[in-house]
Amino acid sequence: MNTSNRISFSFGKNWQVYLKSINNEKIYKAKESLEEFLGDVKNKSFLDIGCGSGLFSYSMYLLGAKKIVSFDVDEFSVQCTKYLKQKANNPSNWEVLEGSILNKKFITKLGEFDIVYSWGVLHHTGRMWDAIRSAVSLVKPKGLLFIALYNKTSSSKYWLRIKQLYNLLPKFGKRIVVFFYFLLFNIIFQLIRIKNPFKIINEYKKNRGMDPLIDIKDWFGGLPYEYATFDEVINFFKDNKFNLELIKYKKYNLSSIEMNNFGNNEYVFKKIR
Repeated sequence: MNTSNRISFSFGKNWQVYLKSINNEKIYKAKESLEEFLGDVKNKSFLDIGCGSGLFSYSMYLLGAKKIVSFDVDEFSVQCTKYLKQKANNPSNWEVLEGSILNKKFITKLGEFDIVYSWGVLHHTGRMWDAIRSAVSLVKPKGLLFIALYNKTSSSKYWLRIKQLYNLLPKFGKRIVVFFYFLLFNIIFQLIRIKNPFKIINEYKKNRGMDPLIDIKDWFGGLPYEYATFDEVINFFKDNKFNLELIKYKKYNLSSIEMNNFGNNEYVFKKIR
């Protein structure tokens, strides 16, 4: 299945807005989310595929990674990551590059890493399965691969159409869509459920250090857009004999949806040899 099209959303421009609101709490939550899935990362080499804001590369630096390589196909995301590298006083063990996970010539120069990380990125390449194969090739023996991919649901194909329409809107129209979506699901819906919307929003911000408005823009604008069920991903790894063992995961739970939880299944694989 390939649900991509020619419209390409600039996540980097969105991340530039996000960086204006970055603070110690968001950095702490990003570090915490990495430690939750990866454990002690000190003295490990780390590859950030689709580095976006650069927050997680920066967090790995603060957690003591011995080598960090961050790259993104979006020049604005590269700029964001370079900004955070400067914030860290330009450490010599952190390299920021512009490139694509689908560019074999580019990735063969990178080498292998103890940790290969790509959260919510590979499903936006237009060739998700090829992107996963490329990511796997960059994992050292006994190294870890941490990826997050959109879960396939009955509404996935409809969201593709919505995204296509959203990307055709003028800037003002996009702002209206984001505002009303935020108002409906983060305020009105929570009030109907007799829940404190501000508490929900605050809890969301604590999740990986992200921001609901930024994520809504990403969600509507994010093209190309692909998805797969949890089992489809696991079977893909088995069929391709990657010699990777699933050691940790978090499934998207439809029964416990909170607004702006756009359905990423999270996987941590360990390379057997």
